[in-house]
Amino acid sequence: MSAFKAANPDAVFEDFIRWHSPGDWENDVAQENGPIKNLALVDSKNGWPPRGRLSRRMSEHGNLWRNIWNDAPALPASEQKPLLDPNREGEKVLHYLETLQPHQLLEQMVCTAFRASADTLNQTSYGDLKQMTTKMDQLYLTMASVLKPLQANRLSAGSEIIGDLRRLCGILEHVEKLLTVAASLYSKFLQAPRLSEAIFSDYYNYYLPRMGTGSVGENVQKEFDKKQQVRNHERAVVSNIFTLPTANQSWRKVLSMGNLLNGHEPVLREIIFSLRDRVSGNHYAAPTPRVYQQEIETYRMYICGTSNDLRVALSVVSCD
Repeated sequence: MSAFKAANPDAVFEDFIRWHSPGDWENDVAQENGPIKNLALVDSKNGWPPRGRLSRRMSEHGNLWRNIWNDAPALPASEQKPLLDPNREGEKVLHYLETLQPHQLLEQMVCTAFRASADTLNQTSYGDLKQMTTKMDQLYLTMASVLKPLQANRLSAGSEIIGDLRRLCGILEHVEKLLTVAASLYSKFLQAPRLSEAIFSDYYNYYLPRMGTGSVGENVQKEFDKKQQVRNHERAVVSNIFTLPTANQSWRKVLSMGNLLNGHEPVLREIIFSLRDRVSGNHYAAPTPRVYQQEIETYRMYICGTSNDLRVALSVVSCD
């Protein structure tokens, strides 16, 4: 108000209200319906001040805004006294931290950590999934009810706050898992929202009993194996998720001699050819067919290379 008075020396309280709070100014109906759109053609005497009146709350007797307006001096913002002293406020903060009890600091840290975690989850984009929106709203309500005793410092010896915090951690974990699935489906099926909502709805009903909110006698499946029918206009979206292998990768897959790792053959391969036989204890003595030792490996070959280029790196013949 002081800055407005300094910039507009002839202004009155109604001028300030029209500028600062337009909703508290009611124009006359004749002025609203009249030809006043072209302000350049309006005579200064007839066009100013605008015809209208203050709202009911601004025109009441003893209105606080009008009293402040009457007492406010005409001073620009640069000459006004600061509302807060930064040095004094900083000293208040330091004094508060120095005199803060450890359990009070821990309570504030716990409340802040839960709220920051929930706000981080709430910033995730998951589309128009109503179940997820409901779960996020329930999470905030649960946090408010559980953390309220901490904020009010109403802890007693028999308080169950530790158990409540553990249950709150479990709820937060469940919501995070649901949100991960929801965000993944939303990003993958951005062009097929119906399919994304259908898959998430099935997964939500599957996961709901694991959150402790389902019926006790319900038979919970061990693995999520629900299938959805893909419509014609959604097939392209689904097929784009899976990249087709190139001709070279397909040919190598046919010629591969072992298991593939992420679609590629291993760089090195060790192939052992073994021949098991029974021999006597002394190789140079006369054969004694009835005395045998355990089976032994007599041949080994170590091969490296691909299916198109095999090289024998080492060949060993042994009798161990």
